Amino acid sequence: MIRILAGLSILAALGFGAGTTFSTAPVYLPIAAIILAGVLALSARLPTIMSFLIGLFALSFLLLGAITAANEAGFVPDVLVPFLPPPHAALVAAALALVNYGVCFIPVVRGVIDKAAPYFEARESSELELGWFGTWRMPERWIGLGLFAVIIVLNVIQVYLTVLFNYNNNKLFTALQDKDVATFWSAILTFSIVAAIYIIRYMFEYYLTELMRVHWRRWLTKRYLDEWLGNKTHYRMALQAGPTDNPDQRISEDVRDFVANTTGFYVQIFVTSLTLYAFIQILWSISAQFPYRIGGFDLSVIPGYLVWMSLALAVIATMVSHLIGRQLVGLNFRKQKVEADFRFNLVRVRENTEQIALLNGETTETGGLMHRFAAIFRITIDLAIRQVKLGSWVNGFGQAMNVLPLVLLAPAYFTNAAMKLGSLTQTNQAFGQVMDSFSFFINFYSSIAEYKAILNRLTTFDQAIAKVEASRMQGIGVEPGKDRGALSTTDLALTLPDGRPLLDKAALVFRRGERTLVTGPSGSGKTTLFRALSGIWPFGSGRIEVPEGETVMLLPQRPYMPLGSLRAALAYPSPETAYPDDALRAALETVGLGHLDDQLDRAENWTNALSGGEQQRVAIVRALLRKPQWLFLDEATAALDEQAEAAVYEALRRALPQTTIVSIGHRSSLVALHDRRIAIETEGGTGRIADAPLQAFGTAG
Repeated sequence: MIRILAGLSILAALGFGAGTTFSTAPVYLPIAAIILAGVLALSARLPTIMSFLIGLFALSFLLLGAITAANEAGFVPDVLVPFLPPPHAALVAAALALVNYGVCFIPVVRGVIDKAAPYFEARESSELELGWFGTWRMPERWIGLGLFAVIIVLNVIQVYLTVLFNYNNNKLFTALQDKDVATFWSAILTFSIVAAIYIIRYMFEYYLTELMRVHWRRWLTKRYLDEWLGNKTHYRMALQAGPTDNPDQRISEDVRDFVANTTGFYVQIFVTSLTLYAFIQILWSISAQFPYRIGGFDLSVIPGYLVWMSLALAVIATMVSHLIGRQLVGLNFRKQKVEADFRFNLVRVRENTEQIALLNGETTETGGLMHRFAAIFRITIDLAIRQVKLGSWVNGFGQAMNVLPLVLLAPAYFTNAAMKLGSLTQTNQAFGQVMDSFSFFINFYSSIAEYKAILNRLTTFDQAIAKVEASRMQGIGVEPGKDRGALSTTDLALTLPDGRPLLDKAALVFRRGERTLVTGPSGSGKTTLFRALSGIWPFGSGRIEVPEGETVMLLPQRPYMPLGSLRAALAYPSPETAYPDDALRAALETVGLGHLDDQLDRAENWTNALSGGEQQRVAIVRALLRKPQWLFLDEATAALDEQAEAAVYEALRRALPQTTIVSIGHRSSLVALHDRRIAIETEGGTGRIADAPLQAFGTAG
């Protein structure tokens, strides 16, 4: 498409050039067309969203340029001429295309573009719901690009309607001053029609904007969830120290705010640019009609002096705003962090209410939570002070702008008897619109500061994910093994996240169907060894070979209980419909939970509803259903009594005769349930793994 538009721009340059030769087209049209063709050729290498926007403005230039040339040549009927866009509109469209190309090379803006671009290049299919217009299925990128284009067009209409309001107000107030009844009611009718169109336009724009944002947010959320939860990245990130805190907040709140602010800021800047262009023309032409003298000097001899006056005021206001509010970016970043830390610790208390109650830890928890809230308190006070300073300036400046244009224009109005109230009103509104456009940075300074903080948080999150992905190529390698009857390790050495050695190099072999007991003192690295064998521990070196196509399952001492039905808890991590009811009830009966077989569809917080031993039995049910070839039990039966524990092991032996079971345990009763023992002995802070006599294991082993 970009190449087609570039070719059309070259043809337009030739056509406009010919029109210029015969004085039927402005001279700037062929020049702008040539420049635009070059920009289009270069923009083919840009991200899709930017090349699309540049192409959209280039298409607008071609259409507006053709209308202007046709009007100059006399091909447009006189009745339509008043409704045509101004002659320079095509030049503005070309300038917008050039500006969009130029901002791509600003580092901060390019960071935003790179983060936004993947959505507008997504090829996944999705459904677009358009209410009365039905539901359409199409690639996600066409949904995003299409909605964005329509939103831009609707905002162009908004600016055009605002200009109509401005001219109609001149007509309305002049009619009031002249007591011209017919003109007054004509202006009221015009206002009603324009207002109705404005409201309809707003309804469409609001719905389509929210539609684009929720589509974009859904896609971006899915992308971050895939990257964070995929390949155990979430686990590795939790182990590695770094700037990434509270991924839940980044995926939930920061993604939401990034999407909303990115679309909002771009549209606002676009509307501001068009409004500035439209009302500068009005204010420029009106400047000559307002003679204004300072010490005998007539300001009206300066072309567009009202425009320069508004620009000077906006520059001063912007500089003051920057000096007051420049610290807001860092303060907002820190506030989001401490808020997330406080919320995370509240969740931790909620998840561990029983342990806190048993240990009477409420006072300690309250103290810890209030200590973290103290950080929120301090940062909120700092933000409030800074916001008060900035808000005082912004609001004071805004109030002053309600009367300042009238103060500036009043002398010319009172000394010129021919000046009408309508002209004064129109000029006052035009001055205000230009000032608002120039003052964009003032009005949105705090919002921009928050947006920068959000962008920084997402950037550090992306960097943390990339760091984990880069480290995946290092450390312990998990590979398909050639021996289908064994899971083995070669030179396996484990370290802690800070690099301290935990387990010395070892060669281990677990044979199919063999039951192995792993023993050693607490803290010697037994659980870490199991994590490595399961493929989730990233720190260390060596190689682990697992028979190709076979599954490894690890049951921790404290099982995870998802919220929802008992059926979902039993089937986890498979979908709750993965297993038939008969299989679920049979597994429950096997592990001694037959009394729950009529509660499969009961939704409950099963962490609180089941005892520790029952939760461990649920985990055993998962193993019975999934039937892994290699099953690692990390004290997964420690909450059961010895008789129940023996029954569970016997049930596993009968149901999974070909499954290799490797257990961590401290009870001497486990000896009778295993065929082999591996002991971890600690010397000098580093553990060493070796085969040990099974029968020699005792309660202190």
